[in-house]
Amino acid sequence: MNPALCGVKNSSHTHKHSLRSEVSLLITAGGTRIQFEMVPKFKRHRKKERFLRADTLSSPVNTYKIHKVLGQGVYGKVVECKNVDSKEKMAVKIVERNLSAAAVKEVSILKNLRQLDENKNNLVRFVEHFQQKGCSCLVFEILDMSLYDFLKKRSFNPLRVSEMRVIAQQMLVALNALKSIGLIHGDIKPDNIMLVNHTAQPFKIKLIDFGLAHSASKITAGTKIQAVGYRAPEVMLGCPMNEAIDMWSLGCSMRILDRKSFSAQWRLKIHTEHVHSTGCTVKPCSKIFEKFTGLDDIATTGKGERSDTEAEDTRAFISLLKHILQLYPAKRIDPREALGHHFITRIHFPCDASNSGHWYCKSVYKLY
Repeated sequence: MNPALCGVKNSSHTHKHSLRSEVSLLITAGGTRIQFEMVPKFKRHRKKERFLRADTLSSPVNTYKIHKVLGQGVYGKVVECKNVDSKEKMAVKIVERNLSAAAVKEVSILKNLRQLDENKNNLVRFVEHFQQKGCSCLVFEILDMSLYDFLKKRSFNPLRVSEMRVIAQQMLVALNALKSIGLIHGDIKPDNIMLVNHTAQPFKIKLIDFGLAHSASKITAGTKIQAVGYRAPEVMLGCPMNEAIDMWSLGCSMRILDRKSFSAQWRLKIHTEHVHSTGCTVKPCSKIFEKFTGLDDIATTGKGERSDTEAEDTRAFISLLKHILQLYPAKRIDPREALGHHFITRIHFPCDASNSGHWYCKSVYKLY
């Protein structure tokens, strides 16, 4: 699913992957292994534009004037509009007529979300939907930029642990709300976590894109869901799944926000593939393998010295990640439990942390 069209995103970029990963499970005499194959995308012919800048979109009660395109892809496009009467800026997702069934499903999910408080639970506000020129138009509140765009804007410099706590806490509230109504989001990733207004409300976020959402009670084993880099093990293996897959994706997202990331358009061959294609045996480089051995290495990597409080905070972050990235869904922490984890509650901070003169404590409390 194209990230630019699954929600409301104030960006003209789409996630630039020229290759797509397909996952297949191979059962061999030597055991079970996962094989990742890179399959080239087919080029799509450019469709004739149905809606242009300065066009108007009309629902039974509102008229919207198109200002610019925010993103586009296989599902259609997202445009920034202004309500002609209220002058309020909105984002309208225009879904092509051949995908009307997908639009109907998404609208049904969005209507179901209205039983929740969108602002309190950090969910994008859905306004209305209507048909125009055979296309489905879904109207949302306009937001700032995605966390992916935010990272890109700062040259993919990782966020501080204190900043990630604010994002994690809000995402856990959102996932806890979705779990309360038995809903799986199915596409948690930095592209679908939006900053509301980073200038006025730093790191205030909302979750968007419910195009892949499913009822937890109705989803079947083997359903292809989630972006590959954020896909839970049970999804890859075709096992039964529930809301726990969203927690896995959140853990992957938090790890990406914590490190330098890039969009690879290729992959390295695994040992057996290299031997098969070249006839040469691979000699492991000990320096690389010894440097990164697990999540605990987060505490010893990064620039500059850490204070005792920051070091303890980093260890608390690692602890939460370990609980989230549990291989077995039954052992994986759920959103409600995670909200009580000491990384989120900051119980490991000094008792007088809010009044502390220490720079790290001050920086943490400024975010709340």
